[in-house]
Amino acid sequence: MLKDYTIANIITPLIECGIGIIRISGNEAFMIIDKIFKAYSSTYLKKESHKVYLGTIHNENGDKLDEVLVLLMRGPNSFTGEDTVEIHCHGNPFILQEAMKVILKNGARKSEAGEFTRRAFLNGKLDLTQSEAILDTITANNQKALTISLNQLEGSLKNKIGALKEDLIGIIAYLEATIDFPDDEIEESYTNDVINTRIEKLLDEINKLLASYNTGRIIKEGIMTVMIGRPNVGKSSLLNSLLNENRAIITHLPGTTRDAIEEQINIGDLVLNIVDTAGFRETEDIIEKIGIKKTYEYIDIAQLIIFLVDATLGLTVEDQLMLEYLRKLEKNYIIVMNKVDLINIEDIETSDDIIFISAKHRTGLDNLKNDIKKLFIKDEIEDYCISNLRYYESLVKAKSALDMFQESIKSQIVPADLLAIDLKDAYIALATITGDDFTEDLLDNIFSKFCIGK
Repeated sequence: MLKDYTIANIITPLIECGIGIIRISGNEAFMIIDKIFKAYSSTYLKKESHKVYLGTIHNENGDKLDEVLVLLMRGPNSFTGEDTVEIHCHGNPFILQEAMKVILKNGARKSEAGEFTRRAFLNGKLDLTQSEAILDTITANNQKALTISLNQLEGSLKNKIGALKEDLIGIIAYLEATIDFPDDEIEESYTNDVINTRIEKLLDEINKLLASYNTGRIIKEGIMTVMIGRPNVGKSSLLNSLLNENRAIITHLPGTTRDAIEEQINIGDLVLNIVDTAGFRETEDIIEKIGIKKTYEYIDIAQLIIFLVDATLGLTVEDQLMLEYLRKLEKNYIIVMNKVDLINIEDIETSDDIIFISAKHRTGLDNLKNDIKKLFIKDEIEDYCISNLRYYESLVKAKSALDMFQESIKSQIVPADLLAIDLKDAYIALATITGDDFTEDLLDNIFSKFCIGK
């Protein structure tokens, strides 16, 4: 990817809508816009940065394509850090595509996935945590996920990792000074006790970040949730009640659901990636057998299983066998007795392990939601928790290096130059998170996940 090229692309969805935007970034951005844009006002000739100009854009034959607003942003005071132009036109795919043709003909190259953000990183406008937070912000599907990604975009994780790196640099500098100038008097501000205390503090901060990973991943990705139960226990009714819409077909006939139905449901800060499966039972129906086989496949990958039981029948032999199967899997599951509107609740044996609901009348759903929250959210969610596997793996490497350093310093026989190696390994692991230490392969992997317009 040649950074010297001026790049351009449509950064809004290519559908009929109110507004469509094209972004051009690079040294020739202003020259290219001059060739296709005719401003209504002569003030455009000044090319003042962060100004909006009204005018028309034209194709290569000089035919008018649209009346547009053009935004000029001179580098380094732009998103990418380069001279940047944005054309805001009507959201007509034909107009946008014709405008792109003439922009490319005048010297721009079509941007690759994530290339605008990649340039922002390479030009020092963002670190890698902030760059990845842009994608997380775009894909956030609940308020907590959005809050975490926006805080990361503003630099919360960058600053936290930066503080850890700064502490490490101080200790490394002291150790290297004792190596390079063994005969000089160096102020011993870093005694072994002081170093141990500071390393303990670093490990404590790293452990907090590592501990936040599971919660962060759940908030970001959601919980793979599978609803299971015998036919006609009300799985589809519960799905419809949670969604507040008639998503699944409901009849009095058993075996209506023959294939899995997948939906997303928000429960506070959690998202359930919920699957309504075919009811398990002995059957000779080939299609239903395939559906039941799928049910077991979903159980294998589920993070949460909602096991529905018909309250009018209680736990049947089939239900008991399924419970034994779930216990062996050691998965999170909740037993839900449905159809309590058809029985006298006082006539059955209740248990703290069972939630009683009526999917039809939407009663007991709050209890179900609260139990799900308790299973997955043990403490108050911090706004800086990590959800990225790359960060987690780098933090594990940093922790391992610091643990080795502590073991070495306790032995009191490891020379200072070898001690410094462990600290440098920890520093490099942290630097990989923020992008101070990166490879082209790492950048390719990160930015290939972005859409073309970012």
